Amino acid sequence: MRKMIMVAVCAFVLTAVVVGSAAAATAVTNGKTYTVGFIAEPCYISKTPGGQVTGLIADIWKEIAKRAGVSYTFAEFKDANELREKVVAGEVDFFLNGIARSSKNEDIAAFSHVYHVSNLSILLMKAWRLRLIDNFKAVSVAWSGIVMQIFVVFIVVAFIYANILWFLEKDSGMAKGYKEGVFDAMWCVIATETTIGFGDVVPRKLRSRLFSVVVWFTGLFLITLISAEIISEFSTNKINSTIRNFADLKNNTVAVSNDEAIINDVKDVGARPMVVSNYKDIYDVLKEGKAAAAVLFYLPTMELASRALKDGLNPDTIMGTRYEVQWQTGMSGKTFDAVLFDEINNVIFDMLGDGTILAIDGKWASIESS
Repeated sequence: MRKMIMVAVCAFVLTAVVVGSAAAATAVTNGKTYTVGFIAEPCYISKTPGGQVTGLIADIWKEIAKRAGVSYTFAEFKDANELREKVVAGEVDFFLNGIARSSKNEDIAAFSHVYHVSNLSILLMKAWRLRLIDNFKAVSVAWSGIVMQIFVVFIVVAFIYANILWFLEKDSGMAKGYKEGVFDAMWCVIATETTIGFGDVVPRKLRSRLFSVVVWFTGLFLITLISAEIISEFSTNKINSTIRNFADLKNNTVAVSNDEAIINDVKDVGARPMVVSNYKDIYDVLKEGKAAAAVLFYLPTMELASRALKDGLNPDTIMGTRYEVQWQTGMSGKTFDAVLFDEINNVIFDMLGDGTILAIDGKWASIESS
């Protein structure tokens, strides 16, 4: 009799557990098919021509939904404003991107734990053959005010010295007329100052030759000053035109995809954003020199850099440190389900802990770099 009672109790407990589990699953899913909204972002989430939604964030969501037992359909939107309107109206239950977490947006939706963070990256791409052209551009702007001042001094000194030399030499070979004589003397002085020494016009008298030593020392001093200033201006221009971080983008034209967050970040550093509707067209924009750099998320940057390497170009990628974008699932306040949302957060923690999200990230990183 006691055994029968124990068996009955165990059966009851087992039934309760099974029923309880089924009830919990029903409480989570409610048999409902949820609408999941997104905005196409290259490599992260987009729709293929065949209608399949793919990308790193898409794969992470699919695994979350699978583990949480969520039935869903994807819905693509053209921009954040349209997606936000649908979330506010409750026509979209979840969204995967396009709406950043903020005090304003937390009034219309609940946000899950962050499951992916991507730095914005800078992509530079120049062919080796263009570097010489860049150097000539640097020289073309090297004529600073101080260089021009020294050059004017050089000409004035040469003219004064030419008059002195003509006066010392007018009776021994140089033209006796002032215009012709000073022209010959000027030619001789410049040749001496620059240490060229053509030898077609030379001082013949001892006093003129002694004076030529003064001309030579003066020319050496002025030419050294001019050379030093040109090199300094050239080096400064090269350094100023080198992009090493986001601050260096200031006053440059920067190619960006049609993403409001990226466009605002580029404007914040004082750069001029050139919006390109298809991120793959940014490759040609950089290749043709229409923009100094591009700012993209990490995966698209890797894809375009890999393409440049295959084409024999010289790409350079600079990973952002201050500028980053976080991905997390959001659920509309109109259709918010606390039990379901807790389950989704638990799944996210599990996926972070067991390395699933890291594996998905590695998979897409290898795809874009290949």
